[in-house]
Amino acid sequence: PCSTRLLEGITTTTTTTTTTTTTTTSSSLPPAPAPVEVLLRDMYRPEDPKLLQHSDAPLYDFFMYRVQNDEDYEPKNQNMANLAGALFYLHNEIVWHVPRRFNKTRIQKFRVHSRAPQPLFEKGMNFGTRVAFDLGMCTGPFECNDWWKKYGYYVGCNNVGSFPTWQWRDTCHYEGAVWYSLPGPCPSHNFNEQSLICKGEEPGGACPEGVLPTGEGNCTYQYQLVGEISLNELSGIDTDYETFIRNGGREYNKWSDQGMHTDFWNWKLSHHVCASRVQKANELFKKKYPDDPTDVDLPSPVCDFNYHNFYG
Repeated sequence: PCSTRLLEGITTTTTTTTTTTTTTTSSSLPPAPAPVEVLLRDMYRPEDPKLLQHSDAPLYDFFMYRVQNDEDYEPKNQNMANLAGALFYLHNEIVWHVPRRFNKTRIQKFRVHSRAPQPLFEKGMNFGTRVAFDLGMCTGPFECNDWWKKYGYYVGCNNVGSFPTWQWRDTCHYEGAVWYSLPGPCPSHNFNEQSLICKGEEPGGACPEGVLPTGEGNCTYQYQLVGEISLNELSGIDTDYETFIRNGGREYNKWSDQGMHTDFWNWKLSHHVCASRVQKANELFKKKYPDDPTDVDLPSPVCDFNYHNFYG
């Protein structure tokens, strides 16, 4: 239907003689068809008109990190973290499995700009509830789309150990650990079920390339990949992972609270040792990308999500 509308208004006549064929078009051609991305953005029609306006919220500039396998794809409809949050995730859910759970191999670093939509900012927050994604589909808490309709496609955050992950309150000893969510197109469906219509009606919060966040409901964040470090490098594994395991190595045994042939992940409940792990990760990024700013240069904003204000 979109392509049919774009072709409306073009008329063509053909005149044939014994020697020549001439094809002419009307003198007033319509403008060139808009890119699909523009047409999809025009489909966003929130009920609150404030979500179509620039917001008064501040623009933040900081880093997010993603624990990733060897596959490359955009961080839309994904969960992210600050560096402390990424290391807790690794420690708590990944490195004690053999092989590593989900075949994780690296930590990616993204520079992110974000701005809250006006309805959320008027509730006293720059970040909404941090949601979980499974294959690109939001799985909660609660009904995700209800809150995106109300507040726009905000960036979500939670301090690890608070809602919606209270269960890690006594387990996380990585000070300041934060997890984030970046809603992308059609977050109500899995990646392989996302139609163009769904992507237009549920656009997510990623701004067009080169556009800083305005705080409109469909333009709340922008990101740029900075680089990555390998988990082998971080854990002090000087061979490939398979050889390390075959030779009796273990990154971390959660029952003994120690590794074998590496001590990087030892003492999970020590605040001091957890802080030293974050410092080492920062140093590895700095060594690999010496000209780029660090978390010290661009500190993370406070995760100001408030359960009662948000859901009240």
